Amino acid sequence: MNKEKKLLERFKKYNWKECKLIGKVKSVTTIKHNLIENFSELVEDNNIYELNKNEYISFNTKGNVIESSAYDNRGIRTVLLIPSYNSKGQLSDYNYYDNNDNLMSQCLFEHLKDGNTIEEWIDGKTVIEYHLRKNIIEQLSYDIEDNLVCRDTYKYDKEGNLIEFCNDLGKTNYIIDLMGNEIEKTQFDLDGSLCEQKKYKYKLDENKNWIEKNEFLIENNSEILKTIFEREIIYYE
Repeated sequence: MNKEKKLLERFKKYNWKECKLIGKVKSVTTIKHNLIENFSELVEDNNIYELNKNEYISFNTKGNVIESSAYDNRGIRTVLLIPSYNSKGQLSDYNYYDNNDNLMSQCLFEHLKDGNTIEEWIDGKTVIEYHLRKNIIEQLSYDIEDNLVCRDTYKYDKEGNLIEFCNDLGKTNYIIDLMGNEIEKTQFDLDGSLCEQKKYKYKLDENKNWIEKNEFLIENNSEILKTIFEREIIYYE
């Protein structure tokens, strides 16, 4: 596969490859445990307002996402995303639903001949431009009157892994391991001052997909465990 196709496939997380999953995955359930310090001990923060406590993604046998949903601490679904695909396997649209299956929002995709993509929303549109020779993708968001609202820039390495993100607030750098997993993230504001630094450690299953991810906040050269992500991965037989 050439690097241009790798870059295009990495951008949207709607199939196995883009989700960095190995093997014929049927579904992924992720549970997030936020930790706080209580009398010098780390305990789980059971904040009832945690909107994305649990996440669920299911795939068809071709590897495309057919459903993605998130749940709060009470087990109430906060969002359901249902994508549709055209005959080429490209996203044609996706719909967002609330807990009562009411349509919240919809996005329509137009795939242009030059390789770029337009996302049409009710309140505006997003134009995604692929600068393939530079391994850069730009996401330009416009309001309903076609005024540019923000510009997000994504830079990738030769393997299609995201290594830098820039927007109007600053820049984020990523360090990726040989498996394609993010192991360090560093955020800077517009003047280059350090805002936050995090590191990640993983446990993998027999297919080399991670089933546990530990997120550490780096402060004063110390690693503080802040979040544990657990994943249950079910495979097609």
